[in-house]
Amino acid sequence: MDKFFWYFQPSTLLSVADKLFIYIFIAILAIAILLRIVKRFVRNAVHRKLLTKFWHLTFTLGISGIIWSVFRYENTPLFARRYWAGLIFLAGIVWLLFILKYLIFNYRRELFEFGREQVKSKYMPGRK
Repeated sequence: MDKFFWYFQPSTLLSVADKLFIYIFIAILAIAILLRIVKRFVRNAVHRKLLTKFWHLTFTLGISGIIWSVFRYENTPLFARRYWAGLIFLAGIVWLLFILKYLIFNYRRELFEFGREQVKSKYMPGRK
């Protein structure tokens, strides 16, 4: 892809790349909905926290992408450019890196502490 693809006003007709972006954003939004449903059935608070982080990422990317898709479909002069879709994906990658940082450095520790607290509260009198 060259710079013309990203920076210049695309034609009024949706290209194959535009349709691909739209399908990807719809798929990301579907994943967000699926994560939200799965989160309702998870009992572990640490797992719920992780699912919430992924839900926020996918929901924000999906909604932002759908908004860009509407601008692209309506051919709004400034917001229909493809670099907005690229910026949305780039923001998603940066956000994903922060979630991966949490997974690598904090997730196991929090999961271990949560398990330890569950065992402690199991044997505490007066608590159920």
